Amino acid sequence: MDLNEIALRIWHFRNQKQLSARELSLRLGKSPTYINQIESRNFTVSLPVLLDIIEILNISCAQFFAENYATYNQDNEIIDILKKLPPERKKSFIDLMKNTK
Repeated sequence: MDLNEIALRIWHFRNQKQLSARELSLRLGKSPTYINQIESRNFTVSLPVLLDIIEILNISCAQFFAENYATYNQDNEIIDILKKLPPERKKSFIDLMKNTK
């Protein structure tokens, strides 16, 4: 994952949580423009600060770094439902999905 992708994900989750760049910066104890500078790719974020951002945004590292980060919660909900299905229902679901375009 490159720095552009990290900046995009910070922006995505910050907006999803309806948190301004200024507010997130201040919660980190940084200057009011800190997050804006990261999201604008003017400078990089260190790993300890990235972990602090993830904590403040109340998401997991797995969610932040997931390939499907935008639909992570929905994907996990589907997986949880599928895990609870008996084997014959799983087979029916697979057959249904194979025939869906």
